[in-house]
Amino acid sequence: MQMIPMRKTLCLALSAAVLAGCATQPTGPSTRPGTASSRPQQPANPTPNADWHNLGVSPNGNILNEIDALSVRRSGTLVTFRDRKTIFNTRKENFLTTPRHKYSINTWQVDCRARTYRLLDVTLYDENSRQVASFSYNDSQIKPMPVVQNSASFQQMQFVCQGSQPL
Repeated sequence: MQMIPMRKTLCLALSAAVLAGCATQPTGPSTRPGTASSRPQQPANPTPNADWHNLGVSPNGNILNEIDALSVRRSGTLVTFRDRKTIFNTRKENFLTTPRHKYSINTWQVDCRARTYRLLDVTLYDENSRQVASFSYNDSQIKPMPVVQNSASFQQMQFVCQGSQPL
């Protein structure tokens, strides 16, 4: 068996990736310049599916906390929303029973009046944005917990409850 040098392997992989990008099929009937297309016009600026707001980093400086403003949904005093936690250096984190991951997208529920929060679901992703694991929780699995002053959940509560209840 012949050994392929690392540089040659990297060049081959890069070439394959470039060529794969060129091998896409046309998405609709082709038109000549100056003729109308039968495809609908795409909006110039498509609506984003997330609007991430930086809420800061963890006390050890290794986890970035963000909240998706577009995900905030209110129902009375209950608010559900998504957050994203990105780990800067995974080697510095103790994952315990959680699978190793680079970032997580989590859905939370906050009660603005009772000042409690509860985790509804978690999706974990690796460095290449591939899903590692996904978990959902019901009322009996995770009970509402009190929001602790100056914690990440406190910052989230301030963000999502602004205007709905005095903090």
